[in-house]
Amino acid sequence: MFPIQQLFIFGFLFFPIVSTFSQKVDYGVVLIYNSSSQTNYDPTIPEDGTFQWNSLGTWGAGAYAVKGFSPKFASSLSLIYQQKGYRELAQVGYIPGGPIYDEDLRNTFNYLSADLSIKYRTTTSQTIRTFISLGVEYSYLLDYEIESDFFPINYFYPVNAYQDKWKTHNVSVIPSISISFYQLTTLEFGFNRSLIPVLETENLIVKDWIWTFRLSQSVPALFKKEG
Repeated sequence: MFPIQQLFIFGFLFFPIVSTFSQKVDYGVVLIYNSSSQTNYDPTIPEDGTFQWNSLGTWGAGAYAVKGFSPKFASSLSLIYQQKGYRELAQVGYIPGGPIYDEDLRNTFNYLSADLSIKYRTTTSQTIRTFISLGVEYSYLLDYEIESDFFPINYFYPVNAYQDKWKTHNVSVIPSISISFYQLTTLEFGFNRSLIPVLETENLIVKDWIWTFRLSQSVPALFKKEG
């Protein structure tokens, strides 16, 4: 069931903050593409190092608001629905002594996210602006689907012993760079890394490892240009 209560909470956080900004606030819509993966680490066997799953392409969309506080600094607040996850490539024999099959499995997690970032403008051009940013993202896990949850794969990590231990609340950090064209359209490239594990047990620590691409479209600038 879709978490209506959590959606209202995000709305109450997002829109009042936007409404308290000055009339010069910029707002619009954002489309996200995530090259998403997860890293896994067993703290009881540190010599094994960190393992990373194959990347999975996922999508997201939402709304944002940006407020400039000086010619160089601005803050951005976004409310986003997005998908994260990883690919699990496995060779599976379903019958002892039988043929081996190559499986390409998608394990996905659906989130409602809110992120707040500080943006620093690195250029003085009025037509093409570049920024470096640092943001913090809070994500609420709505649901997930583990395609690799079948035997014999689910005899191993992670879907057998750990499937019900995914954390509902997650926090990550997102450093990024972006370029804005005529204060209308912005392209942003960033790295989304968990600050706290998305899954944690005595012998397993899992964190998101995501390269994220965002395309943002300013609504006021679009209407102004058309006018």
